[in-house]
Amino acid sequence: MENLVALKLLFENPLNQFSPGILRNSLVTLADPTPFDYYDKLSVARLELHIRTWVAVLEKICFTPMRLSKELRDKVYNSLAKFAEIHKKTTQVMQEGVDNNYRSDFNQFKQLQDSKEDEGIMNKRNYNIDFLLIHLRDTLHSLRDHETWFQETIRRTKELLKAVLNITPGVLSIVAPGVNLPNDNCSILSMLTQLRKGLNFKYPVASYYVDWRIMLIIQHNLFNWSGGSTENIISEKFQEMVLMEYFWSYLEKEWSDIYDNSILDSQSKFDEISNKLVKVFRNTGSFINELAGNEPLALPHTLWFGILDLAQNLIHKSTRKSTHGLCYYLAIESLNRAPSSFIQFKAIEILFHLNNINNQIFSLIEIDFDQYIQKLNENNSTTDSSEKFQNLLTFVKNKCSDDFNLLDYNIEKGKGKGKEKSSSIKNTNLTNNISKLGEILEMIANEMTCPIDHEPTDQLCVLKCQHILSINSLKN
Repeated sequence: MENLVALKLLFENPLNQFSPGILRNSLVTLADPTPFDYYDKLSVARLELHIRTWVAVLEKICFTPMRLSKELRDKVYNSLAKFAEIHKKTTQVMQEGVDNNYRSDFNQFKQLQDSKEDEGIMNKRNYNIDFLLIHLRDTLHSLRDHETWFQETIRRTKELLKAVLNITPGVLSIVAPGVNLPNDNCSILSMLTQLRKGLNFKYPVASYYVDWRIMLIIQHNLFNWSGGSTENIISEKFQEMVLMEYFWSYLEKEWSDIYDNSILDSQSKFDEISNKLVKVFRNTGSFINELAGNEPLALPHTLWFGILDLAQNLIHKSTRKSTHGLCYYLAIESLNRAPSSFIQFKAIEILFHLNNINNQIFSLIEIDFDQYIQKLNENNSTTDSSEKFQNLLTFVKNKCSDDFNLLDYNIEKGKGKGKEKSSSIKNTNLTNNISKLGEILEMIANEMTCPIDHEPTDQLCVLKCQHILSINSLKN
C-alpha cells in the first residue's frame, strides 16, 4: 500500500509528465479488480486509495495529447460495475467484522438480494468511494464526445481564467509589472456562466458534471501556473486564495439552493437514489450502450461533495493557516447545512483531517460536533438523526485514524506547524474554544488586510515579491 500511496502522489503532481504508453498501462492495471479477492481491516482504505490513484491516472490522460480507443474505454467503463460490487461487499464485511469467517448466509460470489441488508450497509458506507466511482464513470463518458471537445474546454477555461486574473504569460499586469489585478468586467460568476453556455455535450452527462469539470480544469491551470513549470506566473499563495474563492462561489450556490429546507431535508431522497445507484452500477452489462439516451444517475449534491473533496486535498498541500481556517469554515457551514449523511460524512472527514494537521487550533471541533448533535435533538422532524450522526461520527473517526496511519502523518513528515502525532481530540472548555475560534478568524482576517491602509478587502493584489496590498492602495 505504501507503493500505491507513492504512485498516487506521482500522478497527482502537475509537474510530472508521463508517456501515453505508461498512462494507458496504468489505467488498465488499476481497472483490474483481481487484487480485491480478500478482506482485512484496511480493505476500505486500500479500496479508496486504489480508486483515487485510478482517478489521478485518468485525469492525467485528460490533459495529455492522447485518445483512448472505444474498446479500451468500454473495458475500463465496464470494470466499474465490479468495483461497485467490491465496494458493497467490503462494506458488508467491515460491518459484520473481518474475523467472522463462518457467517452462513454470506457468499462473496453471490449478489446480495436482501433490501434490508442493503439499507444497513448504507449506515457505515465510505461515501468517498461512491463519489470517485461516479467521477470515473462520468469522465469516461465525457471522453466519448467529439474528439476536440475536451481540449477546447481546457483552452476556453484557461483563457477566461486569465481574463479574470488579468494575467498572460510573461505579463502579469497592465498596471505594474509583477502585479495581479482582477478584471472588473469579468467576475468569477460571469466566467462560470460563460463557460457553462459554451459547453455542449454530444451525449447526456450528469447535471453536476459540467461545473465539476470546469472546476477541475481551473484547479489544473492554477497548479500549473504556480508549481514551478514554464508558466510559473503566480505565487502559491495567490493560487490558494483564488482556489478558495472558487470553492466558496460554488458552495454558496449549493447552499442557496437549499436555503429554505429543514435540516437533513433530502435524506430520504438521498437514500432512495443511493440504493438505485448501487443497483445500476452492479447490474449494468455495458454502461456505454445504456447511457446513450439518458442522463446518468448521480447522487444528490455530488458537486458539493466534490468541492469539499478538493478542499480536503488542498489542506494537505498547503502550509498556510489561513487556508486551513477557510477550509474549517467550509466544513462547518457544510455540516450545519447538510441535507443528507452524504455531506455530513465529508464535512466530518475534513474536520478530523484539520485536527490531525493542527490539533492545537482545531481541537474545538469536539464542541462543534456536540453543538450539531444538540441541533439535531432539537429538530422534531429528525427523531433518530442524532443517533445516526453519532454512529457516522464514530465510523468516520475510525476511518480517518486508518488513513492517518496509512499515510504516516507525523511531525517529521507533515507540513503543519504545531502538529502532534496523536489525532485524538482533547477535551477543552468553552472559553478555550472561543479563543481558538477567534484565532482562526484572526488568521483569515490577516490574509485579507492591506498592510498599507490596514483595512480588510476582498480585492487584494499579490506582487511578484509575494507582498500583498489592496487594489486601491496600488492605484493610489
